[in-house]
Amino acid sequence: MSASTKALGGKKLVWALSLIYFSSYVTRINLAAVISEVVTETGFARTELAAALTCLFATYGLGQIVNGMIGDRVKPQNLILTGLIAASAINFLFPLLGSSPLLMAILWGMNGFAQAMMWPPIVKILVATMDDQMYSYAVVRVSWGSSIGTVAVYMLSPFVISLFGWKGVFILSALIGTAVTVLWSIIKNGIEMPAEKRESRTPAAARIPKKALFPMAFIALGIIFQGMLRDGVTSWMPTYLAEIFKLGNKTSIFCTVSLAIFGMLSYSVATALYKRFFNNEVTCGGVIFGISVASAVLLFLFFDSGAVLAILLMAILTACMHGINLMLITHVPKRFKKYGNISTISGAVNACTYIGSAIFTYAVAFLSEKIGWRNTVGVWAIIALLGGICCLIAAKPWRKFYSE
Repeated sequence: MSASTKALGGKKLVWALSLIYFSSYVTRINLAAVISEVVTETGFARTELAAALTCLFATYGLGQIVNGMIGDRVKPQNLILTGLIAASAINFLFPLLGSSPLLMAILWGMNGFAQAMMWPPIVKILVATMDDQMYSYAVVRVSWGSSIGTVAVYMLSPFVISLFGWKGVFILSALIGTAVTVLWSIIKNGIEMPAEKRESRTPAAARIPKKALFPMAFIALGIIFQGMLRDGVTSWMPTYLAEIFKLGNKTSIFCTVSLAIFGMLSYSVATALYKRFFNNEVTCGGVIFGISVASAVLLFLFFDSGAVLAILLMAILTACMHGINLMLITHVPKRFKKYGNISTISGAVNACTYIGSAIFTYAVAFLSEKIGWRNTVGVWAIIALLGGICCLIAAKPWRKFYSE
């Protein structure tokens, strides 16, 4: 274990980064969690509010690329702190300035860029300070932070809405973000990043070997399809349940907790599959895409057969996306350690997730209005199939790249 992890304590560092990722999700997915309630209270159209989510995903994706490159040039601890401060401030301002869909979209777009300052440097710190075994342990725990954050938002939102309305959810999120910001500002100086050993002196962004380009192109496409399903389904599940099964907004929001719980389980399951059967993150991702195809097809066939079945199938579908995300977003960048551009690669692949999210979060709102929920679910199955094909195409050349 490196000196940096000894300074803070190996597991303490993992849990500190998990708390940061928890805070990131609490201050990022809250609008998606309460969007059905915002529609009801404000009278804004679903597609108008979807624009705010689309702006967040778009700026988050762009920010992943920009901040990924910055993260290879500055202290990752300081980049994380900047993101925490900005995200907390924006969450304080959102309920005060969110008087129109346009203002909401602008402010939430700013939040997306602030949030993008966290993940690339988190991966940079983990790869730089941990061996492979500890890294596998760490990425699962850090990923738990996102699921726990999701559970917290979807569990607390109905109660906060009952007491303070939807605006109270953003104030609570901002307070949580502020507390984590203060904690990180205190402990971040206990992390000392080791000096990097690079194969060349070319700029970090340029150190992508030609033999990696072909598989990376299909990996990127697979990640885009994963992002489309993960956030497209999660963002609109409350609306789906409210419209198809006539559940109230608060009940539908509460039911969405199941997605996060299954997501947490998926991290452990995906890691076990990866270690025992594949040891190739891309092959593992392709197999998990296959499971998601089956879930989406069953949901298409039985989409109005009962809320419990629908929730279960959507939970399995999104859990698969979280497992794929773990494989492709956390394990792909570590293969570039010797090229000294971990943060850049991490930002780039994670940006692909949010390209998919930006496209499909709005598309689900549009499709559900134009062709109905059943046909929209059919589109989910097609997207899952395309994602699996991309992973299977990339798997063999990817193994060849990292094995040499």
